[in-house]
Amino acid sequence: MGLIENFHFIRPWFLLCLLPAAYLWWKLRLSSTIANSWRDVVDADLLEHLLQTEGNQISNSRWYWWVGAGWVVCVFALAGPTWERRDTPTFRNVAERVIVIDLSRSMDAEDVKPSRLLRVRQKVEDILSRSEEVENAMVVYAASPFVVAPLTNDAATIRSMLAALRVDVMPAQGSRTSLALDKAQELLDGVRSKDGQIVLFTDSPVDSAALSSAASIAAKGFRLSVIGVGSSDGAPIPNERAGFLKDSSGNIVIARLDESSLKSMAAAGGGEYRLITSDESDINSLPGFDRSYLSGDKGGDRSDNSSGDIEENGTQTIEAWVDRGPWLIPLLLPLAAFSFRRGWI
Repeated sequence: MGLIENFHFIRPWFLLCLLPAAYLWWKLRLSSTIANSWRDVVDADLLEHLLQTEGNQISNSRWYWWVGAGWVVCVFALAGPTWERRDTPTFRNVAERVIVIDLSRSMDAEDVKPSRLLRVRQKVEDILSRSEEVENAMVVYAASPFVVAPLTNDAATIRSMLAALRVDVMPAQGSRTSLALDKAQELLDGVRSKDGQIVLFTDSPVDSAALSSAASIAAKGFRLSVIGVGSSDGAPIPNERAGFLKDSSGNIVIARLDESSLKSMAAAGGGEYRLITSDESDINSLPGFDRSYLSGDKGGDRSDNSSGDIEENGTQTIEAWVDRGPWLIPLLLPLAAFSFRRGWI
């Protein structure tokens, strides 16, 4: 009784393909009726010259029924007959995140202790240590962006590269934030991410090109979060001669953080802005970056498209209907075998 109650088709719209089979049956019946009606009014010796021969009629009739039977079997198989549910293990979606780090000369300023760049490296290491269910990538930039690591779930490899991040490794200085954001978007587009996230660590002012890139990120359905590194008072920028960077007039350059422009860029990118802190409050307060999300706990801001029970090993089970359509495929084998006999088609 349970089988009858639960029987249904997983893809019932395929049953519409039965309409051509019904039309084929109707045409076959119609041709047979016409032939029989002519036999009642035409002499048999003359009729054989007006109609198809009896042998051809039998051959065509057999072909119609053969194709029709195979068609019906295929349609029912495609429709997915089912009457049973089973628990099926699946995995929750893995999020994608691109970490973008500004490596311009101002990142060596020490208004954030021990320095702006060292604080960023510590912050990124903290993020990576709590990203069990997130694929991370890392992009650094100054005058040009460079992909340090593509999207990967191997956080340890990215973490091992942090110590090599210094401003003097960049071939040309500058602060082309827009190019770095475009590169991050390329990485997310490359894996067809639906809700990827970009985290930008920078102390550089924002120009119109960066705002345009941020808007493009939001238009794709991604989210740009900005972490401002530095302070409004600013600090001098150390140079390689144990002094400080000076402008053309000989004055020491003070690198100040323009938070208002960074907030505008975060808003254009569909995210929020935070000032870097010595604890984890800056990261944890960003949308989608609370601790449960980063650590892969059951709570947090992650949302799954499927419903079911999440087990301790990180897998998720869902109840799914078992497709019995493949069981009908063997019925096509004798149809296919007889179709190769001479005279059947």
